[in-house]
Amino acid sequence: MINPYAVMYDARMTVRRWQDAEKDGFTTHEAIEVCSDRPCRYSSSGQAVVGAPNPSIQNRHTLFCGIEEDVKEGDEVVATLRAGKQVTLKLGECHPYTYQWQCVAVITGETKPCAISSAGNWLR
Repeated sequence: MINPYAVMYDARMTVRRWQDAEKDGFTTHEAIEVCSDRPCRYSSSGQAVVGAPNPSIQNRHTLFCGIEEDVKEGDEVVATLRAGKQVTLKLGECHPYTYQWQCVAVITGETKPCAISSAGNWLR
């Protein structure tokens, strides 16, 4: 099945998931990389909310990716945008549609600039 929305995926994502791991007889939690360098689209939209006594702005962050991707609520995603900026997100509720996932996300880390070398490689 061809995803008609894939042409809009202008970012790349790395997905990490917290899983139990046993080390030296103890159970710990580790962030395991589920996938990396996968196509996605990150969207951030702002809405002005008038409140009393002070107005506030509420942003909505959404991540879109192909339905074949392994994403779940609670995953940590590092999205690298086409300009090289990196955004660290924690996925909230994920909705599967016919061709893609639509996940509500919250920014959890600092956004980091990222440069591209003349060879087309990401520099961190």
